[in-house]
Amino acid sequence: MSLFGNNNHDEFNTEIPDEEIIDTDVQEQITYWILKIILEMGGHKRFIDSDNDFEHEEMATFLGLEKYVAFDYDDFNRTEPLLLLKKRLKALRKKAPFGSSVQLRENIEKLSALIVLTPHEKQVLEFVILLKQYDMLENALSLLGAELNTSRAKRILNILLDIPLEQINEIFSTHSTFSRSALLILHSEESYSLGAKLRLINYEFADNMLNLNEEITEMIKDSVRLADKGSLAISDYSYIKSDLEILMPFLNKALDNKIKGVNILLYGLPGTGKTELSKTIADVLGTKLYEVSYADSDGDPIEGEARLRLYKTAQALFFNNRTLLMYDEAEDIFESYEGGFFMMPKQQTDKAWLNKVLETNNVPTIWITNNISSIDNAIIRRFDMSIELPIPSKTQRKEIIKKYSNNILDEQSIELLSEHESIAPALISSAVKVSEHLPQTQQSKAFMQLLNNTLKAQGYEEINKNKSADLPKNYSLEFVNTETNLNDLVEGIKNHNSARICLYGASGTGKSAFAKHIAKMLDKPYVIKLGSSLMSKWVGETEKNIANAFREAMEEEAVLIFDEVDGFLAERGQAKVNWEVTQVNEMLVQMEKFDGIFVATTNLIDHLDTASLRRFDLKLEFKTLAPEQLEKIFISYAKELNIATPTGVELHEIRSMKKLTPGDFATIARQSKFKKIDSASEFLKRLKEEQKLKKSQDGGAMGFIN
Repeated sequence: MSLFGNNNHDEFNTEIPDEEIIDTDVQEQITYWILKIILEMGGHKRFIDSDNDFEHEEMATFLGLEKYVAFDYDDFNRTEPLLLLKKRLKALRKKAPFGSSVQLRENIEKLSALIVLTPHEKQVLEFVILLKQYDMLENALSLLGAELNTSRAKRILNILLDIPLEQINEIFSTHSTFSRSALLILHSEESYSLGAKLRLINYEFADNMLNLNEEITEMIKDSVRLADKGSLAISDYSYIKSDLEILMPFLNKALDNKIKGVNILLYGLPGTGKTELSKTIADVLGTKLYEVSYADSDGDPIEGEARLRLYKTAQALFFNNRTLLMYDEAEDIFESYEGGFFMMPKQQTDKAWLNKVLETNNVPTIWITNNISSIDNAIIRRFDMSIELPIPSKTQRKEIIKKYSNNILDEQSIELLSEHESIAPALISSAVKVSEHLPQTQQSKAFMQLLNNTLKAQGYEEINKNKSADLPKNYSLEFVNTETNLNDLVEGIKNHNSARICLYGASGTGKSAFAKHIAKMLDKPYVIKLGSSLMSKWVGETEKNIANAFREAMEEEAVLIFDEVDGFLAERGQAKVNWEVTQVNEMLVQMEKFDGIFVATTNLIDHLDTASLRRFDLKLEFKTLAPEQLEKIFISYAKELNIATPTGVELHEIRSMKKLTPGDFATIARQSKFKKIDSASEFLKRLKEEQKLKKSQDGGAMGFIN
């Protein structure tokens, strides 16, 4: 009995189905190979053992030996079935050459048109694809031994495929087409079965070659795939304009003249648009961009040697085309090689090998990494260009958000989002994709929720719509208690347009608000950074964040505000680890270089590094409100909340209160949104509660009776 059809199995799956289905058009070819294995290559010794039991009963059935497999037929001479198989082999040999899968042979010809395969290479490739597809052929080969060395493996191919041994050696030599493209390799390091030693580019390749009538790029789509169109325009990268003005004509010339060894390195923090820039470059140059996959069809990572094989295949397939390659997440091969490249074979663990890759690649390649510090300087020098993708400035972020949010957001929301450095264009697109399918009334709220969900999952600070980026409506310098005339100070800054100021004092005294007031009076934007947002758990990242903040302010011509600067500007003499010193040093360097307006705020002036304090032109203390200020701000908030003007008694009482700040009044005013304040006395009552809480935090009593 013969079974016809098709069946797919993973490369390393050794479980055999009860009835494997083999396509009709390859049945004779596979039968011929199995018979040669059994009768001419010694497989009969295991095919039928000394007890007349078949090693693989389904194989015996496939070969027409049903009666010998039958349960009640165990008393036969083992030469009988072998003689029957010899007759079948003789008959098949007269019919050779055999037909094969039409689709497979068409696809092999398409492949040959790209990488130029010899007739013998086509023959070997066809055999290996069928071997990967049909477990019965793999089982037949296992009759020759489960552990083969390379010489034995080549000898089996020599006899089974009737290809001279010197040709087999040539096919798997280091300079051969298969080796150059890594499409098919004969693993030489270990002793495996023939099926395990012969490795195609990936598991899906054999099935695709047998069943897909597509371009060859579709056959390897799980290894090297055509990248999507970019969602950004080249103008969105104006902040690296000088680099692009060099890069674009260089790549265009390299593509036209097929220059070898062209490699571009893009690096920067995650979310800065490196992958999107690669796509945009391809769009502008009118070329295709293929991405070397970093995950297989199951979503599992592809790393080390396996991914390098995919890269070599892409180089071989596309070297005649006007094509760019993108190798994203390149850390897996560019990690410092002090202990050898991660997951690389031994012969690839030296610097010379990687240098050769960068010098001889046929297809211009854009390499992308988030971690430039992991790449040895000797390797960085090999790139034609190394371009850092910094975090876009606030203005640029605002334009990108506005452009790609598909009119879902209002201006206030766009302004709020632009304050957040971690919102990448891809994040905007994903949120739009979901929210635009909801009723219009829900879109804006859903959009913000989707963004916050992703930011939270990534470990970033969420967007707080209730966190006002602007000054309070009733903001006034009358409510700021300092020993300096603030109006005169603002005028002085306006005249010189350069200042480094440290504002210190208790929380809520109006330090950050005054910094924003300076920007407003100078008609400048401001860039505000929380100390906590600048701090990073990764070594060197805090320094990068500090440098990026100063760069952004410079590009925006903005007032730079560092809030809660004591978080990373601590006294170096008290530092316990080296990175605490380096981040202070970076701050000092940036302050020296910055030719703009820089305002730092702190609640803990005594904790700041003394050298950094000397860098400030002015250190200004913000105190809690004086009695006359308490009265004025109380009247102002009563008016804002639309409650009755405070009585003389209430004003007297407010003047007598201690340690209140403008921030305390703002806090009570926000409470009114959900806990209504209907009188000045109620406002006063809540201020007393706030004051009592402050005493508790300072170590005083909370009013409990002992």
